[in-house]
Amino acid sequence: MTINYTTHHSTIPSALEIDENPDAGSLEVAYDYCMEMFKLHAKSFYFASRYLEDDERRSFAALYAFCRLVDDFADEVDLPKRQIENELDLLDSIVEKLSRGVVFDDPLFRAFGDTMTKYSIPPKYLQELIDGVRMDINLTEIETLEELEKYCYHVASTVGIMMCHIWGVTNTETLERAADLGHALQLTNILRDIAEDYENGRIYIPRETREKFRVDISDFENKMVGPNFKWMIKSEIARARSIYAAAEVGIPDLPPGGQFTVKVASRVYGEIMNEIEKMDFEVFSKRAVVPKWKKLWIAYGLRREYKREKKAYLERQE
Repeated sequence: MTINYTTHHSTIPSALEIDENPDAGSLEVAYDYCMEMFKLHAKSFYFASRYLEDDERRSFAALYAFCRLVDDFADEVDLPKRQIENELDLLDSIVEKLSRGVVFDDPLFRAFGDTMTKYSIPPKYLQELIDGVRMDINLTEIETLEELEKYCYHVASTVGIMMCHIWGVTNTETLERAADLGHALQLTNILRDIAEDYENGRIYIPRETREKFRVDISDFENKMVGPNFKWMIKSEIARARSIYAAAEVGIPDLPPGGQFTVKVASRVYGEIMNEIEKMDFEVFSKRAVVPKWKKLWIAYGLRREYKREKKAYLERQE
């Protein structure tokens, strides 16, 4: 069975079958499939990953493809809610099987299963990611800051932690800083997508935060960005920036290609918040977008750091 997507992957968990005799060549084809998805649908991250080792980059593509599949169940899949929940339950059990080396007859699952076993990615992080999508499909508005932090951990911090497993850096402090970066990136997404999320029936800025700034649901309904609304967004941007700063501490723990990738992603997302400020917080009238030339300029500026770190890294390996 397949489903209708506007983009991304088209196979659902209930359609998968175990491949008892996987062809050796199918693994290469599976990674090629994930790389094409990565290139097409994650342009910024694909660009940021340019200095990763080939095996790492292909594994990141497989990780992205799997996370994209999971995330699509929140908005892109045209199935009844109960069936989506059943598919997510199946996905939970499939993740467990993938971690044990079971191979499925689908390129995305073939590549990601190989990545999971190669880098010993614990299935709990995938299952927590899936739980984040369960939160999404049942969510209309977030009530508290604690609830928002939990949501950000599930849908974003888990991804950063899995990236660290691919880089082979799994000490507790580094994983905590990776979780911080995922949290900050997700907060940035929330601020950028306020209008779109409201159209989809969701408000991610916690009710307790909105009440603190005397922002009402009617402000969202009427697309009103008054003084209080602006102060609320300013406050959320400041909070996100403080979390980005905490995440920076862990970046030197990564190999040079990883440092470049994370720095580019972090700086580009930081520019999204700058764009929100430049448009005077009018998040209902336009979507904050970082121009391509600015992304290139950020990467160009970080390239010298990468070369210096790469040289020092190779010298330490000798």
